[in-house]
Amino acid sequence: MTKRRFIAPLLALSLIVGSILADDLTDVRAQAGARLFRAFLSADIDVDKKTVDKNQILVLFLYSDDKNRAANLATRFLGDAKDIHGIPLNVEFSSDTSLANYKARVPAGIFLAQPPNDAALRSLVRYGIEHHVIVYSPFEGNVESGITGGLAVEAQVRPYVNLSTLSQSNISLKPLFFKVTKVFKR
Repeated sequence: MTKRRFIAPLLALSLIVGSILADDLTDVRAQAGARLFRAFLSADIDVDKKTVDKNQILVLFLYSDDKNRAANLATRFLGDAKDIHGIPLNVEFSSDTSLANYKARVPAGIFLAQPPNDAALRSLVRYGIEHHVIVYSPFEGNVESGITGGLAVEAQVRPYVNLSTLSQSNISLKPLFFKVTKVFKR
């Protein structure tokens, strides 16, 4: 009986610590991903043609319920530069995974600031393919599920791209980008 009294709180504590560590790892992945997302957009050969509203590159940060998290990741994404190839960036935020406001004004890229549910993930993959948009997720397993790009955390952190989705989206990346990129082939 004494062992059970000791084990139950220990098990509860380990679940809490495990959850905190998982949240920290997810946050680290998201922050690293925000920087790599800029490299993805810069590597898109046609990014200069994907402008809206007064010749700006529209970049959407999609979140579920934490707009502040999305804003912090956008700040990391922007860094000191507010443009790509000399074209100003226009960063917007949305929690609408249907992307209803982005049918005519198509972003050049979408960054997932929080992991979407499975239905939203499938919808975002379709949207990216249909509209030739880089959909980027720093979350583990999303590239394998069809998201255009993300990051691979191995001996080093590097870009990760779904070659099938990239091809279906008719997005061409600079060849040099592939020298440092992990490629997922289905």
